[in-house]
Amino acid sequence: MEKKMTNKQSAENSSSPFFSIIIPSYNNGGYLRKCIQSLQKQSFEDWEAIIVIDASPDDAFHIASQLSEEDDRIIIINKSQNEGTHLARKSGVECARGKYALFLDADDELANNALPSLRTFASQQSFDVLHFGTELFGEDMPESACSDILRLSNRDLPTLHGPEIAFSSFTDSEDHRQDWRILQRLYRTELLKEAFSRMSSSRLGRGQDSYEWLVIASLANTETFHNELIGYRYYLGRGITTFKPMSKQKFISLSSNYGTLISTASEYANGFTDFDLLPCAVELRRRLLEMLFGDWYVRLSDEDKLSVLPAMQANFTHMEIATELMRLTRDDAYSHWDAGDAFDKKSRYVQWKETAETIAGNDSSPQYNKYREQALRHFADLQTRLPVPKETPHSTKIIRILSQIKSLFPTIRRKK
Repeated sequence: MEKKMTNKQSAENSSSPFFSIIIPSYNNGGYLRKCIQSLQKQSFEDWEAIIVIDASPDDAFHIASQLSEEDDRIIIINKSQNEGTHLARKSGVECARGKYALFLDADDELANNALPSLRTFASQQSFDVLHFGTELFGEDMPESACSDILRLSNRDLPTLHGPEIAFSSFTDSEDHRQDWRILQRLYRTELLKEAFSRMSSSRLGRGQDSYEWLVIASLANTETFHNELIGYRYYLGRGITTFKPMSKQKFISLSSNYGTLISTASEYANGFTDFDLLPCAVELRRRLLEMLFGDWYVRLSDEDKLSVLPAMQANFTHMEIATELMRLTRDDAYSHWDAGDAFDKKSRYVQWKETAETIAGNDSSPQYNKYREQALRHFADLQTRLPVPKETPHSTKIIRILSQIKSLFPTIRRKK
């Protein structure tokens, strides 16, 4: 349930603004005023800001109310129950009155002169989606992660039409792939309303942009790129994107959440008839699994890494799990080679390889075989160096977990 608030001018003014800016807010009230100020500083003033307070436990509603009293372009939707960012965006889109719309996270900002520049482009070109540039400020984030995200976010592509738009995001070609974040894009509001009306009305969690963009992209006719216009200020690390340690329980919950996203995207693609969207849903599945194992590698303790694998079977096949684990075995072995280490039979990359082989059993795939061959080459390289004796504190516990994994994959048997 939700309570909608519109200020007096918005209710009485029959003319629609040029821009609708949709701002979900949950537990980030401390950034909200600065976010809105980035709109108020724009020299182009014909906009409305729709702040969707998602039953936030902080003072976000109080701050939004003050801002709305001071500026009648600000509209508040105050939800009485927390429903997540996807449904907050959906509520905001339903209320949007502008000709064009964009999404802005409450802990981010628009860059100076973003709106007048976007207004100029919108007046000169016809498009459903305009992709513009972003600048990124990492807070407690690795520099390499920031540069990788920025490079993908600001990648220039030629104007895309029809199915090209979806396939350019859901492709395994790194050189020609665009991001799937629904931020730093300007949309024709009619397109957004149609897209969100077709989307799930259920709560979605982290990674929801992948599904939302899949639906939007499938319905768009034209997407143009002007990444030379830096219009978005992205503060990486303030929200859910982080490299902080994750508990075993949170990881299993994230795995389940990704499973829900994949099912929702597949259901949409199966019912879509304008063109074959299923390859995009397949690529979405592959990339979400890759992202999940990225968190597994970086954020889980070594003690928890192997113990969560059986729970992942609820959402992914045993060969998908084995393949990703073998990929990280390869990467971890290489990182030890690059650091000048020698082979250690008690190391985690050896344990991961054995676990991946146990999970795969008699099955294989071209990708799994490729990763395994590469891992074995790195093992051989490491074995050319003299070993340096060292203790492995959790080796006994990890061996016990490995034994448990074997019992939890009962239908899988290794070849003799």
